[in-house]
Amino acid sequence: MSFDQLMPIFLSSKVSATPPELPFRFTGGFGMSSRDEGVLMVGQGFYAMFAQAILFPLLAKRFGCLKVFRAAVMLWPVLYLLVPYTVLLPPQYRVLGICFCLLWRTTAQALTFPPNNIMLTNSAPSMLVLGAINGVAGSTASLCRAFGPSITGFMYSKGLSIGVSGLGWWVTGFVCIMGAVESVLMEEAKINSSDADMEDEEEEEEEEEEAAGKHTMIDPLSVDAAIVAATRLEARSREDLSKILIPLDNQHRLPA
Repeated sequence: MSFDQLMPIFLSSKVSATPPELPFRFTGGFGMSSRDEGVLMVGQGFYAMFAQAILFPLLAKRFGCLKVFRAAVMLWPVLYLLVPYTVLLPPQYRVLGICFCLLWRTTAQALTFPPNNIMLTNSAPSMLVLGAINGVAGSTASLCRAFGPSITGFMYSKGLSIGVSGLGWWVTGFVCIMGAVESVLMEEAKINSSDADMEDEEEEEEEEEEAAGKHTMIDPLSVDAAIVAATRLEARSREDLSKILIPLDNQHRLPA
C-alpha cells in the first residue's frame, strides 16, 4: 500500500540537479509524465496476473505456503532500501532499474497476500469463528490502508525538506523488517482438530447408513423367486381342494 502511494510521486518528481551526498542525502525523481507512468502500471498489471495465477501456485505446491510467504516478506525491506537509489543510476539505466523494482514488488506482493489468507484460514480453531477472524483481519487491513499512505506520504515530504528523498521509503522498510522477523516465528497451522473430528463423525455416519442400507436392501431375484413359489403353492392348493370337493359333489348327486 505504501509502495503504491510512494511510487507515482517518486516517478513524477523532477530530476534533481543537486549533487548527491552519499549515502543518504540526495533528492529528486525520474520526471516522468503521466503517460509514461501509465504504461509502466499497465505492464505491472499484466505481470501481476501471471504471478498470481501461475507463479504462486507452482511455488506453493513445491515449497509450501509458509516458506513462500517468509521468503517474500524478507524481500520487502531490501526493496524499500534500494528503490530511492535508482535515481543515482546512469540515465540510460534508470528506466531499466525502475522496471526491475516494479517486477520485484509485484512478485513479492503475489507471493505474500495469497499465502497470508490461506494460513489465516487454516489457523482458525473452528470454522464457526472463521467469519469473525476474517472480519478482524479485513478491518485491520483497512486501518493500515487508511494510515499507512498518510504516514509514508508525510515522511516523504519531510525527507524532501531536509534533502533526504528516501526517508519515506526507509521508514517503511524498517516496518517491513519487523514483519520479516515476525515471519520467522510463525508456524504453519494444521487442520484444526475439531473440524477434523466433525468430518470423521460425518464419514462414520455415512458408512453406517450405507451398511444398514445394504442389510435391508431386497434382492430382486429373491422377490421373483418368492412370487413364483407363491403361485405354485396357490395352484397346488386349488388342485387339492378340487380333489376333496369333487367326491362330495358326487355323493350329493347319487340319491337323486
